[in-house]
Amino acid sequence: MDISRRNFVRIAGVSTAVGVAGCTGNGGNGGDDTVPGEDYPAIDEWLTETEVGDADDTYEGTLLDRRDSDTLTIETGAAGNGGNFAYAPSAVLVSTGTEIEWSWTGEGNPHNVEAEPDDQLGESDYEFSSGEAVGGSGVQFTYTMDTAGIALYHCEPHLSLGMKGGIAVE
Repeated sequence: MDISRRNFVRIAGVSTAVGVAGCTGNGGNGGDDTVPGEDYPAIDEWLTETEVGDADDTYEGTLLDRRDSDTLTIETGAAGNGGNFAYAPSAVLVSTGTEIEWSWTGEGNPHNVEAEPDDQLGESDYEFSSGEAVGGSGVQFTYTMDTAGIALYHCEPHLSLGMKGGIAVE
């Protein structure tokens, strides 16, 4: 089995965290590369909000921390919200300059990606659109997160089901 250095470090870190759980007293996240959603209240509110669409049932109250990545792929049409009506991951933290690629799974079609600040609690610092909702696998929409802020987005046809996402950019 060929293990990359990164996977070895991740496995060793998880093993160490499991071995010393409760002994460090640092309140860490056990090496799972997440940050609390409460650190980003606009994203936390957007993904749990039910006055604008439904809450995203895939959101577990944390953002996946990917500040060390230059690119990130978000699955569009991932399992969740009563079918394939989710983005995966739905909440993420990235660095300025990160290129985000939303990639359609081919499930739960049609989908799109819409960041419209006026429709998203007035909290989104970004405005972008993949265009009209389309179906199929292999569809992609790419956007570079070029300034610090918050991007709240949704799928127009599936907003009522909770198909929402949030990106914190630092």
